Amino acid sequence: MSVPIILAGHGGLPSGVGEAAEMILGPQSRLKVCELSPRDSPEEFGVRLLALAGDAAELLVLADLHGGSPFNAVRALAVAGRPRIELVSGLNLPMLLEVLLHTTDDVSELAGVARAAGRDGVVDVLESTW
Repeated sequence: MSVPIILAGHGGLPSGVGEAAEMILGPQSRLKVCELSPRDSPEEFGVRLLALAGDAAELLVLADLHGGSPFNAVRALAVAGRPRIELVSGLNLPMLLEVLLHTTDDVSELAGVARAAGRDGVVDVLESTW
C-alpha cells in the first residue's frame, strides 16, 4: 500500500502545490491537502488532518513553514504516535514531485527524499552550471 501524503499549510498554498504537481504528473490518489484558514484553531486543523489520514498506519506530511501553526499541530499529532507521522517542513514543488515519483513504501525513506529534494530544488541561477 502506498504511503499517504498530506500537504499541510496556510491558506491555499498546499492546494496550489498539489495542483501543480498533478498538472505535471497527472492525478495522484495518495495526495491529500489540509489547509489552515484564519478561522481554524490548531486543534480543528489536527482533527481534519487525521480525518484525511483515514485508517493509514503511517503517513508523510509536508508542511509549508517550520514552526507555523499547521506544522505545530502536526508535530503534536506525531508525538502522540498514531498514526506514525513523518513531518517535513519547507514544502515546495520539487520536493513533492520527487516524493510522488519515488516508489518506496518506507515512510522514513520518503521523508529523506523530501528533505533532499526540497534542499536541492533551491538553486541560485547565477551560480548554476546549467
